[in-house]
Amino acid sequence: MTLLDHLRQDATYAARALRREPGLTLGIIATFALAIGANAAMFGLVNRLLLAAPPGVANADRVTRVTLDFVTTDGDRFGGTTTSYPVFRALDKLTGAFKAAAAVRTDTVALGQGAELTEISTIDASGRYFEVLGAHARLGRFFAPADDELPAGSPVAVLSYAFWQRQYGGDVQVLSREIVLDGQPYTIVGVAPPGFTGDALAPVDVFRPLTVAMRNRASTWTSETGLNIVTIVARLHDGVSAPAAQHAATAAARGVFAGADPDRTLTGTELTSLLPGASAAGSPQGRTALWLSGVALVVLLIAIANVATLLLLRALRRRREIAVRIALGIGRARLARQLITESLLLALAGGAVGLLVANWLAAVIRATLLPGVTPSDTFVDRGVLVATLGTACVAGLVAGCAPLVQLGKRDIIAELKTAGAAPLGRSALRASLVGLQVALCTVLLVGAGLFVRSLQRVQAQDLGFTTASLLFVSLDFRVNVRGAESDRLYTEAAARLGSLGGITGATIVEALPFGPHHVPPISVPGMAEPPKVAGQLPMMYAATPAYLRMMQVRAREGRLLNARDGRGSPLVVLVNETMARTVWPGQSAIGRCIRVGFDLTKPPTPLAPASLPCREVVGVVRDSRARSLRPDNSEAKLMQYYVPFGQLPPVPFPDARDVSGLLVQVTGDADRMIGAVQRLIQGTTAVPVYARVRPYQDFLDPQLRSWRLGATLFTAFGALALGIAAVGLFGVVSYLVTQRTREIGVRLALGGSATRIARLVIGDALRMVTWGVGAGLALAIVLAPLVQSMLFATSAREATVLGAAGAMLLGVTIAAAAVPAWRAARVSPLVALRSD
Repeated sequence: MTLLDHLRQDATYAARALRREPGLTLGIIATFALAIGANAAMFGLVNRLLLAAPPGVANADRVTRVTLDFVTTDGDRFGGTTTSYPVFRALDKLTGAFKAAAAVRTDTVALGQGAELTEISTIDASGRYFEVLGAHARLGRFFAPADDELPAGSPVAVLSYAFWQRQYGGDVQVLSREIVLDGQPYTIVGVAPPGFTGDALAPVDVFRPLTVAMRNRASTWTSETGLNIVTIVARLHDGVSAPAAQHAATAAARGVFAGADPDRTLTGTELTSLLPGASAAGSPQGRTALWLSGVALVVLLIAIANVATLLLLRALRRRREIAVRIALGIGRARLARQLITESLLLALAGGAVGLLVANWLAAVIRATLLPGVTPSDTFVDRGVLVATLGTACVAGLVAGCAPLVQLGKRDIIAELKTAGAAPLGRSALRASLVGLQVALCTVLLVGAGLFVRSLQRVQAQDLGFTTASLLFVSLDFRVNVRGAESDRLYTEAAARLGSLGGITGATIVEALPFGPHHVPPISVPGMAEPPKVAGQLPMMYAATPAYLRMMQVRAREGRLLNARDGRGSPLVVLVNETMARTVWPGQSAIGRCIRVGFDLTKPPTPLAPASLPCREVVGVVRDSRARSLRPDNSEAKLMQYYVPFGQLPPVPFPDARDVSGLLVQVTGDADRMIGAVQRLIQGTTAVPVYARVRPYQDFLDPQLRSWRLGATLFTAFGALALGIAAVGLFGVVSYLVTQRTREIGVRLALGGSATRIARLVIGDALRMVTWGVGAGLALAIVLAPLVQSMLFATSAREATVLGAAGAMLLGVTIAAAAVPAWRAARVSPLVALRSD
């Protein structure tokens, strides 16, 4: 027989043998499926963030982003990812270095009108953008250089595949239809391929020619070298190296900037590949992906140890069968191949089911870790399939090695004489596998406990205000509305919102904690320099009485602002406790003077001029957090002050907007009011407007994400590992009880009680895992410095977390041993004594 025939025969025999034990088979497949599925999803995540190019980009290693580096006259160096259109035109002429180049910018536009107006994302690019990326349209065509000619181009649009499916239901007759964006009609000429998002990973709805998107801008956008509005992507010419192209790009860019800006000098250009690589590995998302991949690998190790234990027990149950086969002349190598084949079949079946788990887990990852990745993407691609196959094979081989250790120790004569009924005795291999599972599971539970404790503490801290019932509304006017007219429309919108059911207050705002900031020049009589703490100037909020009520601003001394503190009234100000303590130490701040604002005849400086009128401090209010949730010293010392909205200081730009948004307070759940607020504003405002409405909590969520993600996924992986370990412990204890049936019968016949028998079984199980718990806690303590920086006000060696993890493992052990213990206690002595 050929090797292939032997393998086919082994696989057939293995399948028949596994069908005879459906419970064990399904349990092992489920264990492999969960562990391999988690690793497949994590590999897909790492592949997406660190290895793979954006979908649909051909030969991505030849496509680069061009960034420019500058030095100022003061010696400061900085780089710019955006640049001006003249720089793009200069690089576009380097046909010897670049096969094609494109200028790109992202934007948001309005789709629809009135109360039903929605906002979609666009990529506005020059005509050779798709040529640079090497993409091919799914339907119709992409726009070309002829559609992007100055001054206004052709009003054509290409839909993303996801937008086409969502908005048009995948209708193939969509070509030549019109889509109205920001009130302008565009002819649909094509649909992009599935998953294609251009040169980045962020979702996009529509692609437009750059010159068409910019046609309402002043014509100088094509000639101003200092107007940084586009990024540049380019495809290297065949046979041209990146250093050579970079040298040519630097020479061309220097020609553009020669004499254009005396305050800065171009020092060079950089060409960055579209392949993420090491740069993405250093990003917060990349680091998180690597950490989670490590956690998933630990789960896989636990699963392998679990399956190895179960296969070892299965082989021990089959020792008489194996002894008979050896006695009949079947070689040990053939038996080893048979056992490995069974393990591989189980792992491959688990890997196949694991791909379904990976698809589900990928959706969770996108929602939590990668909210900016287009939802039409899938992490399970060809690379993930290959990785999953490899993982399954390695897991099957490793798990299948455990029975081989026992196979090499077989005493055929002894096995045949005992008929397979001899008690097993202690097994170092079995104990090691169980201990490994428990130790690794303990480490994961400690990690979960640390992140959960961090999340609890960061959410429980006193911010000085509550976000639960607050919404923030910003208005995007689709016509040219600026300055005083913009402020008036905001004020009218706030008044209309006050009449909407479910809303208890609405007010205009200029700055918010964790939101838009305003740090104007400030001075205090008697101080030569503006007040600073750790280099930070005080932050200013323009406040109305409604704002102070919604943000729970409380007076510690003096009074709060009221309706009489408006335009034309004496200038007043509130300062927080930190500012009062810092600027006037040991003295009362009430009645003191501060000056705020710009000298409109001179360049802006941090120091407000003495010519500005005094603002009298009328109240000292309690501190609140404003920028960071971390318990750092700079946040604790942050100075803040409040001026009446009608008494805002002058700004150097006449058209600058004072109002940045609306703060809305609702009853109950803020999320349920978002749609009603949006429809009211968009349906009643005198000019076309898109209202962005979001919970105030959204300002804080980016800082909470790392702790929330760590708590969620560490807990999920920890629970998965705990479940796998529990199954393994149950199998081991059940087997040991079966092996000790005769001993248990003797104990019962000699007067032993059922309670003592149950206690004996549970005690043996606890002794079996205790060393694993101890090893896991020791390992968690050793690894503590690696996670300390990711925690909030929590020691990575916190005793309560370590103790809770150990107690949980011991509790699970008791639960896993309870059923076998109950069965042991109900053994009939007569039946037990008659058993072989």
